[in-house]
Amino acid sequence: MKQTKRIIAALTGLALAASLAALLPVTTAAAEEIAFYVSPDGSATGTGTLSDPFGSLTAAKNAARDYSGDVTIYLRGGDYRLTEPVVFTPEDSGQGGVVTYKAYEDETPVISGAVKVTGWQQADNGLWKAPLDRDTKLRSFYVGDHRANMGSISVQGQGGYGQYGISKGQADWAWDSGTKSDGVAYNIGDFPRITSDYDDLEIVNGTTWNENIVCTRDIKADGNSLILLMQQPYGAIAQTPGWGAGFSCNSWHTIYNALEFVKNPGEFFFDKSNHVIYYYPLPGEDMSTIDAEAPVADKLIVIAGESTDKRVENIAFDGITFAYTDYQLTDVAGSHGKTTCQAAQTYTAFADSNWHKYKYEMADTLPAAVHITNASNITVRNSVVKHTGADGISMTNDVVNSEITGNYITDITSSGITIGHPQHIYIGDASWDNHEKFAKGV
Repeated sequence: MKQTKRIIAALTGLALAASLAALLPVTTAAAEEIAFYVSPDGSATGTGTLSDPFGSLTAAKNAARDYSGDVTIYLRGGDYRLTEPVVFTPEDSGQGGVVTYKAYEDETPVISGAVKVTGWQQADNGLWKAPLDRDTKLRSFYVGDHRANMGSISVQGQGGYGQYGISKGQADWAWDSGTKSDGVAYNIGDFPRITSDYDDLEIVNGTTWNENIVCTRDIKADGNSLILLMQQPYGAIAQTPGWGAGFSCNSWHTIYNALEFVKNPGEFFFDKSNHVIYYYPLPGEDMSTIDAEAPVADKLIVIAGESTDKRVENIAFDGITFAYTDYQLTDVAGSHGKTTCQAAQTYTAFADSNWHKYKYEMADTLPAAVHITNASNITVRNSVVKHTGADGISMTNDVVNSEITGNYITDITSSGITIGHPQHIYIGDASWDNHEKFAKGV
């Protein structure tokens, strides 16, 4: 009888142990890595494996949405050419882990915003020319991994010409009333005869701590003067910053972007009406083999959450090269230019010369190759950012718990890294009757 009791007790103990075991998590070997592969040579029907890679970053991004835990997307070497940025929304966030976009082994993937320019032929006066299918001004051009310069001349401004008046409230950019010069006068003998599109010209003057750029809309002669009429209203906006920071019609100017200005090696001009680019080669450059790149995208990667409550989270870039972006300057009512009071910002409205009155509300940041807003746990590491039309990397608003580390940033037109926004000085004050950009929760 005692033996029977012992057997029953033993069986009961085994059953209890089995029941407890069923309540505990099962411990297994570490899960296999979740990985996808992308290649410039991949196809639209690729499955994302090493032997059958995706053909685009977007395809890999979309595939990663279906997985939780750490996901690695390996980018094979080569150029990933974009005409518009790859946009990451909250739906692309890592779920319970990080989605890492990583260079495959020792290869060099390049996310590029440029088109390759080929078909070079000799032209006159030491220049070479090639076809380029675009209809807008080309401000940045890269040859053999170096930045070419728009052809230019330096001339002394002789003062303002005409007047351009603005009434407060006439448009959303008209915050105050005022009158500014409509053009700039120069000695007519200081200019060659310009035959290219007049609206391609840019007038640049440096001040105490900033640089102003205004674009022209027309040219006309007036006696012994040559008049460059500015694109408006931005020409007027550029004249508003106080303390000597605004555009001056009386200073030395550098005038950019006419075929007749291209006189030195390393300079270029793009004739948008005839879709032809001209370039003056540097000594030793072989135009039959040279790598020439014309950027078309102003951003490459955009990480854009919706609010402080709906961020993009848990994304990393490791070992990627981001290169070649465009920048067509600030657009206000179809006019273009760039002026500011300081640092990496640009004016977007006609306002009082005392920028403190508006608490920097008229200022905005510039586009960046990697542009991040409303995001958390974003990492850019061991990467290269180069040849940009404006900023390199920007974290302009509501970016938390993120890092930029171990990167090489070079040949940047504006700032290598921009953190924050000038309007953060009064963050959360936005309302219907002021110009603040960031309301609470934005």
